[in-house]
Amino acid sequence: MSSTLPPSHDVIRFWREAGPARWFKKDAAFDAEFKARFETAHHAGATGALDAWTADAEGALALLVLLDQFPRNAWRGSGHMFATDGKALAVAGAAIAKGFDQQVDAELRPFF
Repeated sequence: MSSTLPPSHDVIRFWREAGPARWFKKDAAFDAEFKARFETAHHAGATGALDAWTADAEGALALLVLLDQFPRNAWRGSGHMFATDGKALAVAGAAIAKGFDQQVDAELRPFF
């Protein structure tokens, strides 16, 4: 696990490159790579250290990936996979209210 926090565009690039074929498929190798690259960022997002990312569409989307999608991959089958759902819902609601969901590619909009 890296202690350096990635910029939001690294999270989006990783997620976009993974694509729909890997987003919802159970894949231990993908889950391990996702966790190795972004676990520190997930915990930072969970504690509010990345709240500044909510200032624009890309940052808000990256934070949502970290708070909502990441735990489902990193901690499949455990209660922790739902631990940041409340924060993710708050981020999503605020982002949608600002129209950020309309500022990203159509295939990424559902993550808001």
